[in-house]
Amino acid sequence: WGVVFSDQTMENLQAVDPASASAINAEFIHWDMIDCFVSGKLERSDGHGFIGLGRRRMLEILHSRAAELGVALHFESEFEASDIDDRFADADLVVVADGLNSKIRNAHLDEFECKIDVRPNKFVWLGTHQTFRDAFTFIFEETPAGWIWAHAYQFDETTSTFIVECDPEVYDALGFDEMSHTESAETCRNIFSAYLDGHELMTNSAHVRGSAWINFPSVLCKQWVKDDRVVLIGDAAHTAHFAIGSGTKLGLEDAITLAQHVNSDLPMGEALKAYQDEREVEALRLQNAAQNAMVWFENTPRYLNAFDAKQFYYSLLTRSQRVSHENLRLRDKAWLEEMEKHLAQKALGVECKEAMPPMFLPYKIGNMPLINRVVVSPMSMYSAEHGLPSDWHLVHYGSLAKGGAGLVFTEMTDISSDARITPGCAGIWNDEQEAAWLKISQFVHAHTRAKFVMQLGHAGAKGATKVPWEWHPDRLDDPLDPEDRWPLVSASPLAYDHYSDTPKQLDRDGMDGIRDQFVAATRRADRAEFDMLELHAAHGYLIASFIT
Repeated sequence: WGVVFSDQTMENLQAVDPASASAINAEFIHWDMIDCFVSGKLERSDGHGFIGLGRRRMLEILHSRAAELGVALHFESEFEASDIDDRFADADLVVVADGLNSKIRNAHLDEFECKIDVRPNKFVWLGTHQTFRDAFTFIFEETPAGWIWAHAYQFDETTSTFIVECDPEVYDALGFDEMSHTESAETCRNIFSAYLDGHELMTNSAHVRGSAWINFPSVLCKQWVKDDRVVLIGDAAHTAHFAIGSGTKLGLEDAITLAQHVNSDLPMGEALKAYQDEREVEALRLQNAAQNAMVWFENTPRYLNAFDAKQFYYSLLTRSQRVSHENLRLRDKAWLEEMEKHLAQKALGVECKEAMPPMFLPYKIGNMPLINRVVVSPMSMYSAEHGLPSDWHLVHYGSLAKGGAGLVFTEMTDISSDARITPGCAGIWNDEQEAAWLKISQFVHAHTRAKFVMQLGHAGAKGATKVPWEWHPDRLDDPLDPEDRWPLVSASPLAYDHYSDTPKQLDRDGMDGIRDQFVAATRRADRAEFDMLELHAAHGYLIASFIT
């Protein structure tokens, strides 16, 4: 139906092909606002800046420009992966731009080092003559089967794209899998009729066998070039979920960069490698943002059920993590200040006439109140001796708490001497250590309003290493000298790195013993007056080795 671009993409096209850019710019639909309807209630903000165009019209413009430049265009000619080596064996370059279901890429998945992750949500592309002229529009409606939502945007004077999305449970419950394309569109029209002003929802998928609904395939290729003459661009190489509308943007910018390198003095193989080297980082950056937005929509019912309308809208706007709190202030200061007042009133229970930063509002974790949302995260300091916290730790954690944070974490604190990462790691496996932590905890509670969190852990296969400033320059987690090491254990007898010792695989008795050490350390942390406990289950340490 339609495509969406940013102003930056058009600037990039203008720089290399002013004629195409001018023709496209002359027909773009532009809007700045984002509307969000949740069961009929509207939230709106300004300053976002989108431009849209019909996909077919964009292709017509590009076809016309290509013909003007002497390119021979061939249509309705089926292309198979084998054609690269027979029909077009004499071609110096084959540009593979056949989209997310690329035949050529799929025929050579191993050579392109391609991973395809099919996501759970169902969606369908529809169109409508309801123009949604004022804003990019999101509509969330609750049906007896659950939540379903639409992404809608205008792309010409009379038509808008209307993408409908839901989770697989709602898709099954509403029976979309048993409907024809027309029946499916009509069911969606009935659900969203309050926003369509009597207009139909149109389908252009009659040529597709089976359901018009699809799952999004997240495509990531680590290699974009084959045989120094075949090169992937756009969705064939990498997909970006429609939740941030960057698929066509990536394809256009791939083509711009590819042309620049192919027209350089480099041999073809080197030019194609230079193209991938330049574009891969930008593609990964956008894919990461798109992944964040895609996962947000996969969890949308959770947010709809947990947040009020303003909080939900804020979450929607920041879903990709490319738009920050302060970036929203640049886009629409008035809306964000109203949001800040709203959050302050919810948190404080009184009317707030002045906006205040949300990070300074109180919060609750379970029944534990925090004075603000500032958290000092765990960071190993490697400054203990024999696991014993010292006055150094008292000053360190005391000053962090005095700084005003609502929540202060200790570094990973080990449950036994053999559980340490390095000889400098703190522990809580004996009375002396417990007493030292109690002294620090009592200082924090006596002189600040911070809550103090004990993080417990076991290094597993990453244990018995030097402190970081003593590592060999070519190694991370550099093992101690052999005479200083302690025995390592893990879920499997697999060394963490090629230079690391191989850990012993834990048996049932070994697991039970470590479990009991965690219990004993937890009791010590409780007696040391910590407010909260966290278990370290990441970074390749012991618990992580059981769950990766």
